[in-house]
Amino acid sequence: MSFPLFSPILFSYDPPMLFYMTRPCMMCILLILLLPSAVHALVTESGDHVVLNQPIDDDIIAAGGKVAVNAPVHSLIAAGGEIEINAPVEGDVIAAGGTVTLNAPVSGKVLLAGGAVTLNSSVGRNVLVHAGEVSITRSVTVGADALVSASRVSHQGEVKGNLTVSSEEFISAGTERHLAYTRDNTSLGRGLLGILSLALILFSLGMAVLGLLAIWIAPAPYMGVEARVRSRPLVNILTGLGGILGGIVLGVLLALTVVGLPLAICILMVLLAGLLFSTLFVSSSIGCIIAERLGWHTKAWQQFLIGFVILQIAFRIPYIGLILLAVCVCLGFGAFIFGLSSCRHHSAG
Repeated sequence: MSFPLFSPILFSYDPPMLFYMTRPCMMCILLILLLPSAVHALVTESGDHVVLNQPIDDDIIAAGGKVAVNAPVHSLIAAGGEIEINAPVEGDVIAAGGTVTLNAPVSGKVLLAGGAVTLNSSVGRNVLVHAGEVSITRSVTVGADALVSASRVSHQGEVKGNLTVSSEEFISAGTERHLAYTRDNTSLGRGLLGILSLALILFSLGMAVLGLLAIWIAPAPYMGVEARVRSRPLVNILTGLGGILGGIVLGVLLALTVVGLPLAICILMVLLAGLLFSTLFVSSSIGCIIAERLGWHTKAWQQFLIGFVILQIAFRIPYIGLILLAVCVCLGFGAFIFGLSSCRHHSAG
């Protein structure tokens, strides 16, 4: 007995739709189609190693560390680390795994997703593949259209319909009725850059929350350091630079000895706290100066937010932003050192 693995509307011959399908659309289709549809009968297999050595005239759903189909089946849905299809499939194939290898003919449609996908045999109808690397060998004949999205694609077979490829690297030595190739510039470096940008945004939000909490929990010490930022900026910059370098050197030297390790940890913790709060103090000072110049009657937390937004925008200016960040860190850290010294004198008194 069979069941409709694919909707006939989805894979009806419509070249414009297939041509402009994007990678997110492909992933959505794969996820939807991996859900079992209504069936009359099916066979399920699971385990670390799933090996089908007997012909099964039914629909197969298999999942395991390794799935090997060594006998003819009616249709197949498989998921696993390694999937090998070594026997003919009468209907359709949906497979997702680390490596997916098709070594036997499939009469219906094929949807594959994985790290490495290799097609070594013919497919009766459409092919949809999303993977890290895709190889279509010389022995492959696709009866209709093929849509492939991967970082690297090698095509040496025959596609009787339209071949649509989206990849960074495309090697074509095969034939097709019409080829549409889109170079995908999304590389690992760009992906990491996007993740890093998101992390910086979240970190900036966390810094804003930290500044507001500091103003709310300890307003007097915080505003005392902020006032010091505006009083003697040049002295604060030089003091902050010396304090940062001296703290790092002293902490490393003490950490080399077992006796000085606890003290080194304390010094590095104070240094880290000063570095985190340094730009927050400067943000409040900038907001205070702007409010005074414009005659605004604002609260301390409002001044902080004004200065914080201005600094965050300035820090993202190419090259100049790094210089501004270094100056603000030294300025705020110098004021932080003087603030600690002032607290020590008050405690002694």
